[in-house]
Amino acid sequence: MNFTIQNLLGSLAGVLKKEYPSYPVYVSPNQQGTDFPCFFISLMPSSIEDEVGGRFFRDLGIDLVFVQQRNPVNGNAEIQGVQEFLDCSLELFPYRDESGTEVLLHTYERQASVEDGELHYKFHVRQRVSLPEHESCMREMEENRVRIEER
Repeated sequence: MNFTIQNLLGSLAGVLKKEYPSYPVYVSPNQQGTDFPCFFISLMPSSIEDEVGGRFFRDLGIDLVFVQQRNPVNGNAEIQGVQEFLDCSLELFPYRDESGTEVLLHTYERQASVEDGELHYKFHVRQRVSLPEHESCMREMEENRVRIEER
């Protein structure tokens, strides 16, 4: 299993697209041409801590933002519906790496707030990871002609 930020963002986008197929999901700031309603997924402050045995503890903060046109009819109802969906779908969500392997990941410290008519759904994903070890294999062996001198 390969745990990367790109795969994490793609997996979260997949959860959103499954329920809201017509809403675009942006994983980077979109300068122009944004279609509403839509989702933005961005990273919040994250941390990596060393652990025993060459492992690391990654704590990734995510801010999932639902944006719609300003002052739409039933805009609050739409925000509440999206929040309800996220509450139900993101406690455990399917994470898929580039090989297609899928596991369920937990989210932590989930909280929702509405700021300027946009729903901000913030949470953390915490995983213990290890980097693959690359063995440096000997390509050729030099002949060692060492003698021990006796005194």
